[in-house]
Parts: sequence; structure tokens; C-alpha cells
Amino acid sequence: MNQKTTFLNGEANSWFNRNKNNLRLEGDPVLEACIPIFANETIISILEIGCGNGFRLEYLSNSTGAKVFGLDPSPLAISEAKARGIAAEVGTADKLPWPDASMDLVIFGFCLYLCDREDLFKIAAEADRVLRNSGWLVILDFHSRDQIIRPYKHSEGINSYKMDYSKAFTWHPGYTTYSQRITGHSNRGKFVDDPNEWIATTTIRKNIIQ
Repeated sequence: MNQKTTFLNGEANSWFNRNKNNLRLEGDPVLEACIPIFANETIISILEIGCGNGFRLEYLSNSTGAKVFGLDPSPLAISEAKARGIAAEVGTADKLPWPDASMDLVIFGFCLYLCDREDLFKIAAEADRVLRNSGWLVILDFHSRDQIIRPYKHSEGINSYKMDYSKAFTWHPGYTTYSQRITGHSNRGKFVDDPNEWIATTTIRKNIIQ
């Protein structure tokens, strides 16, 4: 069984129940990364992949007036997101139920480290498909210079993968990294020297290709 199936069959609900009390706006690195985007761009539509209960999307909708959409493999999380008024769907990042070039901003909200490695090309292709030219990506995830594989302690047969996830896009000349902030995972928002603790928040632009 692949990791995607395991999460759709219940592990996503377990993840959400373990972590939902940590989903908060204060000091959120994704929202901090969005500040310069909204200061300089008109953002009409936002998709968050791994949206959890929609706490970020609710804030972004209320503060900017943008249309917001969410995706998460946890039905429990999606139920709470819908209760917040988010147009959210149960699903996985390798198959997005939105039209081509329909989003100005796509957020990966700390989910890529648990995705099957064979799906990474599909995931990048789907994000590229729904993102408009000159649109933005914000990726929050574990970070490593080289790929690190660790057993996922909450469920047998699952791995946790750490790498520089911006490279899934920036290998292509149509994508440019505008910022990348590396901090600690356990001590939220602080700098650490232990590479096993690194998380990165990366802001990337999809350039218009003639």
C-alpha cells in the first residue's frame, strides 16, 4: 500500500487530530511569506494544498477578499474547513480538481514530506497546471540540502522525506525563488544549527514564458 492510500484510509484524520491544536495564525511562516506578495500583487484566487482546517485560508479570505480553495486528505479537516466557509475538497496533491490557470497563489502547507516519491512529478505538474503565469508558490516543509529518509513514527510502512522542495519547480527556468527562510521545527520560528530540525518557507514565482 502506498502512503497516499494509507493517509486517505485514516492516517490523515489521525495526523489532523494530533496536530490541530498547533494550527494557529500567530507567527505562521506561510502568512509572513505572503505579506510581500499581497503588498505588490493583486491576488484573486488562492489554493492551499494540505489546508488542514482552513485556518490560513479563512484569514487570507477575510483580510484580502481573495477567493480561497483548500485540499486535504483528511475528511475531518475538510469538514472543519467547510464550516469556516472554505471551498475545500478531500483529495491529494497529484490530482487537483480545479481548472487550468485558475489560481494566483498556490500554498503547500507542510504536506510534501509525506507524499509518495513517485508522485512528486505529478504533484509539481498539477500545481503548475492550475497556477497562472506570473503566479506565486509558497512552500512550507521540512528542509535538507540532500534527501533524508526517516521512518514515520506514527504508522508502520510510511516514511518521512526531507529535501529542498523548491527544486521540484526551480529546476525549470520558468520558476524563480524569491525568498527562502530556514528555521527550526520544534522551536517554532527560531534559527537552529541541527539540520534534522530544519524547515523552510520558500516563495517562488512562475514567470511568464514567451
